[in-house]
Amino acid sequence: MARCFVLGVVFSPVKISTISLSVITFLSDFGPDSFLTASLRGSLHKLGIELPFLEISSSIEAFDIVEASYLSSMVFQDFPFNSIHILATNVVATSVKGHLAASYKGHLFIAPDNGVLPLIFEGSEAEYYLIPTETFEQKIEKLYAPFIQKLINANFSLDQIASKADKINTKSKLVPVKDEKELRGTILFVDHFGNAYSNIHRSDFESFVEGRTFQLNLSRHERIQHVSNNFADVLDGDALCFFSDHDYMVVAIKKGNAEQLLNLRKYKPLIVERL
Repeated sequence: MARCFVLGVVFSPVKISTISLSVITFLSDFGPDSFLTASLRGSLHKLGIELPFLEISSSIEAFDIVEASYLSSMVFQDFPFNSIHILATNVVATSVKGHLAASYKGHLFIAPDNGVLPLIFEGSEAEYYLIPTETFEQKIEKLYAPFIQKLINANFSLDQIASKADKINTKSKLVPVKDEKELRGTILFVDHFGNAYSNIHRSDFESFVEGRTFQLNLSRHERIQHVSNNFADVLDGDALCFFSDHDYMVVAIKKGNAEQLLNLRKYKPLIVERL
């Protein structure tokens, strides 16, 4: 092992472990500054769990697992492998039969069995496990924090601390549909600036348009006929569409609010017409 000598002190290279790179992310509909989030964080600290706790958002619309799954699917791979992603949406004041842990693409997920996890995974690659509990538990800090402690002690091996789930709750995912004339997507998320994020992936768009001209009909008087690289491509007040870093189509107004000015509210259709 190589060593460095500085003023008579011997330094050895530090080996960065998998655990030291892992983080806990949190996505919920609890609302900003919720005491529920604070209770979970306190429970983790009380158990001596020192992984960084990163709150993605606690402003998911109440009970909306579609929005939660959309945001999680976009960002979870931006975190290190073996990170633990908690999705606490539609869990408070809602009866669920149980809670699940899952392994997917090198990441770990914890959520109520309400259909949110299958919406993220889009297939059979994920492995689902039941979080052991003897009774219905509404307070997730009493259930998730001890489970995370066991998971860390088991070196992130779910099969060492839980049994596989035979049956889980699933929901149908909103996916774009198309015919010879139109590609019809849906707005699934609107951010703080009023930018509208759709479920139209770049691959959906390119396979439909095939290099030909298109038209995105936003209102009676507002249409877009090209994809911008970013906001620098248009003037202040102009509408534009572009693909996010995660390759989903976004509609926005430069220095304006597309949700308000173009009525691009969540779950409104977004239609691409081939010309």
